[in-house]
Amino acid sequence: MRRLLDDDSPKVRQAVLSELVAWKEDGLRFLSESAQEKTSSGEAALGLLRELGWDDGRDAFRQFIRAFSYELESGFLLLDKVIRPSSDLIVTRQRLDQLAKRCEELTVLPTTLKDRCRTISRVLFHEEGLRGVRADFNQPASSSLSFALEEKHGLPLTLSVIYLLVARRFGLKLDPVELPGHFMVGCFLGKSTFYVDAFERGRMRNPEEVMAFLHRRNLDDSPQWFLPSTVGDVLRRACRNLVHQHLSAGNAESARLFSSFGNEFDEAYRRAS
Repeated sequence: MRRLLDDDSPKVRQAVLSELVAWKEDGLRFLSESAQEKTSSGEAALGLLRELGWDDGRDAFRQFIRAFSYELESGFLLLDKVIRPSSDLIVTRQRLDQLAKRCEELTVLPTTLKDRCRTISRVLFHEEGLRGVRADFNQPASSSLSFALEEKHGLPLTLSVIYLLVARRFGLKLDPVELPGHFMVGCFLGKSTFYVDAFERGRMRNPEEVMAFLHRRNLDDSPQWFLPSTVGDVLRRACRNLVHQHLSAGNAESARLFSSFGNEFDEAYRRAS
């Protein structure tokens, strides 16, 4: 296959593209490795990556970090492109739109904040069957939004971000909440604050229950953990997760990449202070 990458024949090029698409992740891996070569085949592989929409999104994500204007959906879709270059941001957005539309279809007015959160949980965790990853926390793909939507499982942070993005489309302004060793969604809109545990299929917890959750695991229950987290901090945590996942998988080069993103965030915050 490699010797055909720089073939100028339109028929050969189309056949190569079709074969690579059929290979899916193996096709991406093959082109990524070929693109490292300083040859005509390497240049052709780079062009094919761009043509297929599989080009590496690391530069775009770095630019996003340096701009210091963080927005949850944009940040996580750009990060998703780094994790899975073959992902399609438009398709991911459309899927989130569809999930929010389904929530609207199930809503009967009048409704409360908790009722609306229960509707989101019904759609994501019962109809769609999204689950927290149990067997392999160290699989880097479990940090990917597109992977979680396709394969129906992900990390607590990943599922929480999906919940937040669907909620936003559904007219709810919820917040990410970083906890020691866990991640939840917080609702600070009404008189009584509550939290949604996306990893536990949308289980709702009041502040006392979250504190008990932390106590059972001998984790820090300081008041700051119960407050909304910034988008930058959530993205930095996602990058730290990916560093750990890649190190556990023996991917030192990928671990260094995501560690470098953490350094970029640190530098962006330093410049802004």
